[in-house]
This record gives sequence, C-alpha cells and structure tokens, in this order.
Amino acid sequence: MERRNVVAFPGTLRGQAGKTPRPSRNVDGVKYFTAPQIRLLRRTVRDVAELDHQKGNLTGVREWMVIDLLTCTGLRVSEAANLRCGDVKAGYGESAIFVRNGKDAINGHVIIPESLKKHLKAFIRWKTANREPTAPDDFLFIGQRGPWTPQAIQLIVKKYLRRLELYEPGKSVHALRHSYGVELYSRQKDLRAVQKQLRHVSIQSTLIYADVTREELAAQVKGLWGGNA
Repeated sequence: MERRNVVAFPGTLRGQAGKTPRPSRNVDGVKYFTAPQIRLLRRTVRDVAELDHQKGNLTGVREWMVIDLLTCTGLRVSEAANLRCGDVKAGYGESAIFVRNGKDAINGHVIIPESLKKHLKAFIRWKTANREPTAPDDFLFIGQRGPWTPQAIQLIVKKYLRRLELYEPGKSVHALRHSYGVELYSRQKDLRAVQKQLRHVSIQSTLIYADVTREELAAQVKGLWGGNA
C-alpha cells in the first residue's frame, strides 16, 4: 500500500486492559462521561479504524475521524455534519475549525490540539487518495449516500457506546460535548476559555461546568485529617 493512502492516527491515551470505567457522572444535572470512559471510547474506535484501514474498509476510518473531532472540540453533531473541507484551518500557524451555522446561527472558530490538526490533515489526504471531493465547499464527512447527517453521526456514537456498555437511556450523544466542557474547565478553571470553545452566547450557559465534580470532591477529601481515626 502506498504511503499516501495511510491515515496517520494520532496518539491516544491507553487505559489498563480489563479495567471497567466508572459510571458516567452528573454536574448539576448535566450528564457527562468520565475521562477513563472517553479514553476507552477513543481507543476502541481507533482500533476498529486501524483494522478497517488494513482491510481497505472506509467506514472505520471515517468513524474514528468524527469521534476524534467530537471529543477534542465539543462540537454539536449538527455542526460536525455541516463541516466542509475548507473549514479545517490547519495551515502554517493555524490550528482551528470554523463552525458555521451553529446554535443560534452563530459562526466561530474552535481551537484544536495539534494531534487533531495532524489527524484532520491526514484524513483530507486520505479522502483525496480515495477520490473523494476535497474542495473547500465539499463536506468533510460523506458516505456512499452522500454527506453524513446529524442522525448518522448520532447512530455511530451510540453504536460504540452500546458496545462498551456506556449507553444509558435518556443520555444523548450531546453528553460528549458536556464531557469536553467538564474536562476543559477542570484543567485551568477558566470559564471564559470554555465559553469561547463551546461558543456560548452567555456565560450563564457555561457556569454549569464550574460545579464541583464527584471526582474533584473525592480528590479533595482523600487523606483528610491524615486519614486516621
């Protein structure tokens, strides 16, 4: 296989084999997945993609790209489905995604990590090698029947959540966005950064992520008073 056809998969944090992730949590009623659960989801989809790529199957490669995108940006599924190839800003000195027609018809840029930037560039090269259209206005995610719909992306995410026994009735795929918000806030405790990345009009929408998580409470009470009676 020629090297130009190989999609470079960025590194993924790998958990310990055989360990069952803790249940998903709530922050002030907002459902999200814990960091171990997100790592498990990413690792699982990436492994499927690598096997599919070896077999010449296109499906897994696309699924890993959309999961990587959702978990590293907090995009809504409708925004991911609406992405065009030209919305990927991955040139020299650029590391962003342009989101058009988001909620409340708000357009804006989302900063992306270097690993996702490399993955997106490799994915577009892979699309070109597989004769998929990659002009600036062409959709980033397309299948045999045309551009992926938000419903198609939701089905992909739910498929893997069910496989990993992480799916819960009433918990929508939107929980991935909340997981991103919780993780981003936990790093620097910067609400403004979370607001910009999630493109909230009002900071009030972002305040839900400032609630203390159970994981944080557990860390704070650990060893309290020396842990002795």
